[in-house]
Amino acid sequence: MTWLKEVLPKLYRDLAQPATREVGEALGNAVKVARFALAPIDYLAAQHQRWERFLERLAKKVPEERRIEAHPQIAGPVFAGLQYVEETGINAELFINLLARAIDRERVSEAHPAFAQIISQLSPDEALILFRLKQQPYVFRQHAVYHPDSNTFEPRTTTDNEFPLHELVFPENFGLYMDHLHSLNLAGIWQEGNQEPIMEGTPSRQTGVNIRSLIMVESFGKMFAQACVPDELNPQWIEGAKDAHPHGK
Repeated sequence: MTWLKEVLPKLYRDLAQPATREVGEALGNAVKVARFALAPIDYLAAQHQRWERFLERLAKKVPEERRIEAHPQIAGPVFAGLQYVEETGINAELFINLLARAIDRERVSEAHPAFAQIISQLSPDEALILFRLKQQPYVFRQHAVYHPDSNTFEPRTTTDNEFPLHELVFPENFGLYMDHLHSLNLAGIWQEGNQEPIMEGTPSRQTGVNIRSLIMVESFGKMFAQACVPDELNPQWIEGAKDAHPHGK
């Protein structure tokens, strides 16, 4: 029986080796699979923390004694929109401000149901334009050459734009942004006063016109700005947006 004491441990060890290898391989595969299977849980946990931060920001905007239930027609689109914006970006601030109006007994009348859909259509640059226009209008000057022989004007060229274009990620898109804001009835560029004729030569004759306009919010845009657009600038809205689009710097 002595030989059994010597042989059995070796036999068990040899028999166990394939099983050990299989178990090890199974565990390795399980870890790999877990990375994929648990990824949605990690994502949901991160999203949960993100929502908590949004709600903390919201709580600071409305005193507890003034809070009411938000109408689903506003709350639903707001939460849907918040999923797709930068957490620290200006568009997120617009959504949170709108939701703050919707749960504020004293300001709920400012929360128009259309505002959430409008925010979803705005680029960060357009939201920043609305922030600036909420503070003040900006002068926009153009010049057009006149041809008296054909009684026609060449297309207008911009000679001065007082809007702080350097704050935008894509300043070259300013004209496109203003067209889009105008289509949403939020803001636009309107001529101020009459065009100024440019007279030259002897005898004097008209060679062009100077046009002074104002970049400003429309009446509906004022309602939108009052409800959604913040009053104070967060530098992160500018720097963060440019960091997210370095090619736009």
